[in-house]
Amino acid sequence: MRGNGIMRRILGVILAGGLSRRMGGGDKALLPLGGGSMLLRVAARLMPQVDAMILNANGPADRFAGLGLPVVPDSIADFPGPLAGILAAMEWTARKYPDVSHVLSVAADTPFLPLDLAARLAAGAPEGGIAIACSPSGLQPVFGLWPVALRDDLSAFLGTGKGAAVRDFVARHPHAEVPFPVQPGGSDPFFNVNTPGELEQARAMLRPPPVFGITGWKNSGKTTLVTRVIAELVRRGYRVSSVKHAHHAFDIDQPGRDSFRHREAGASEVMIVSGHRWALMHEARGEPEPDLAQMLPRLSPCDIVIVEGYKREAHPKLEVRRREGRKAEPLAPCDPSIVAIASDHETETAGLPLFDLDDAPGVAGFIEKHLGLARR
Repeated sequence: MRGNGIMRRILGVILAGGLSRRMGGGDKALLPLGGGSMLLRVAARLMPQVDAMILNANGPADRFAGLGLPVVPDSIADFPGPLAGILAAMEWTARKYPDVSHVLSVAADTPFLPLDLAARLAAGAPEGGIAIACSPSGLQPVFGLWPVALRDDLSAFLGTGKGAAVRDFVARHPHAEVPFPVQPGGSDPFFNVNTPGELEQARAMLRPPPVFGITGWKNSGKTTLVTRVIAELVRRGYRVSSVKHAHHAFDIDQPGRDSFRHREAGASEVMIVSGHRWALMHEARGEPEPDLAQMLPRLSPCDIVIVEGYKREAHPKLEVRRREGRKAEPLAPCDPSIVAIASDHETETAGLPLFDLDDAPGVAGFIEKHLGLARR
């Protein structure tokens, strides 16, 4: 069961049946973005939220072969709009997955769609009705949760020839508009790419933020300095994200919790969502430990990423030294990526800038200057 208890399973459909006129025609969803295609990024954000997924597209299906998804064309000719794609998904679902109760539709040109889209819409959907997303930019009718049971009515509605506006069909049934806030950085979660200029804007939003590390031996005071530096950078107006490297089988979940039971049952990823925060837990299950470069793209847009640990990575780092730390051997002589030192005692720096271990403003200022950050 999902959301309010009336849903059994959800099938996701990516709507890619449009003509892309403002991009010069062709399949804009296949344009390169973020190390893959825009479509691949949309699919990656949607897949963890649904039980199965298809692509709605017209024309030769083999151009989407690399995605590995069933390609379902419109069942109505002449590109009548997104409702035709939603109907095709409903009809396909009824044939292939009779135990799926709802279809979740998303647009193929929205590379930043919310990772909690399904959860929020399911929680807000009225019984037997439709849930539609909305954001600060307005209603987002293509992003909806649709009962498969409405497929006959949708078919009849499209067959009237009186137009195919999504809002008109939604108005015929119980429905709810579910709000989604802006994403970190102030961007609309349903930002869509219709023009070459918007494609460049999306690419700029995906460029990795600058990274600065704070490293040192265990019990050297890294975490204390990291938290103070983060607070100082936030005070200066920056959006800050952080990554901490753990050297053991850490767990952020508790035995007995529902999410813990999901993981124990074998789920590869478990997402926990509330009105205050959401978290995604991934079980490696024998996979190699990912390096920092693999993890950074999972972060939302920000101005800087502060990394604690990851001593062997090549990003610029500050070494923390504490008289009562676990080890005394300095790291800087063997690590050219260390560009400064913070210590609570006199120490040899070989010419590197030295900060007092309690001087978080000084360290933050150094990071700001070293990375060339532009204060807001």
